[in-house]
Amino acid sequence: MPRAIGANSKLHMAVEAAYGEPPGGNWRLMPFVSCDLGAEQPFIDADVIGLAPNRDVAPPFRDIVTVQGQAVVPVDLEFIGDWLTLLLGPPTSSGTTPDFVHVFVSGASPLPSASIELAYPDVPNFDVIAGVRADTCEIDFSPSGAATATFGLIGQGSTRSATSAAGTPTTRDYVAFNKAQGLIRRNGSSLAQITGGRLNYSNGAEIVRTIRDDLKIEGVDPGLARATGQITSRFENTLLLDDAANNAALEVAFEYRISATRRLTVTLHETYLALAKTPIQGPAGIEAAFEFRAAFNPAAGRMMTVTLRNGVESYA
Repeated sequence: MPRAIGANSKLHMAVEAAYGEPPGGNWRLMPFVSCDLGAEQPFIDADVIGLAPNRDVAPPFRDIVTVQGQAVVPVDLEFIGDWLTLLLGPPTSSGTTPDFVHVFVSGASPLPSASIELAYPDVPNFDVIAGVRADTCEIDFSPSGAATATFGLIGQGSTRSATSAAGTPTTRDYVAFNKAQGLIRRNGSSLAQITGGRLNYSNGAEIVRTIRDDLKIEGVDPGLARATGQITSRFENTLLLDDAANNAALEVAFEYRISATRRLTVTLHETYLALAKTPIQGPAGIEAAFEFRAAFNPAAGRMMTVTLRNGVESYA
């Protein structure tokens, strides 16, 4: 009997019309790097005495089912829009063939849910996780390598079967970004001497646990949206140090670009840098690592805008 291997595994995803109810079929086949989303049900020790003639413990009992995990996915031109829809809500889309613009904004409520099927065809076994909401996203910027994003996911329940629920999955064109296509801008101008960056977004999700006979959670409610991260720079001038010392409100943009009409831009409209040290750690170059926090900007009407330019007409 064949054993399950990652190379043959598949991830199918479909947006739900109602929370926790998987769609009937024709899901989307999604590229991914890794995914550990799944159901767990831990034991709780029973501190009961008097059942055994000695000090041996009584049988444990099971706690509530938790369905959480992370999906590491490539940052690409088209599929990333499906993940951003789960994280931020449906975008406002405009444009005409072949150039479309999709604008996602932070702080939207309510947020959509999706069903995700993890397929292990070698066994065969198919794990359908329903009621999945995206809580967090982390994107790393560095000079080289593959561009990936890590999404923190929370689901309601999981059902395993010997057959797939995904029907005939659809797909999109796969065009991946790489880190060499990345840039970071400060107030509209590209920053030089940047050696790395990290962008984190969180929906501040709260898991709602209620008394249910199926042991599932009731739902996932969004809390305060936050955008944080770090920018690491070679110490060439005092530009960012001055921004930090003066508590200046900056517009900071992170972008992956193939062309003017094929790019992904994350704009933080009001960003504050924490003061950073410039440590001398030997004869090599000196770097400063600036932690940052973003906040709501009244002029923009939001904290963060994500603009995706590609050939997809709609993510509705």
